[in-house]
Amino acid sequence: MFKEKSFDAIKFKRKLQENSWKNSGAKNLSEYVRYVNRNATKSKLHRKYKN
Repeated sequence: MFKEKSFDAIKFKRKLQENSWKNSGAKNLSEYVRYVNRNATKSKLHRKYKN
């Protein structure tokens, strides 16, 4: 009755997070947060607020 799923979203999310941590080269959470924030501001999705 149900289709067998061929995509595991949780497994995919964990793999993305693992790859992001490895690519950052961070040794601790603070370094990782700096890496994520720096890359987020370079993203095309990031918009600066205009007041």
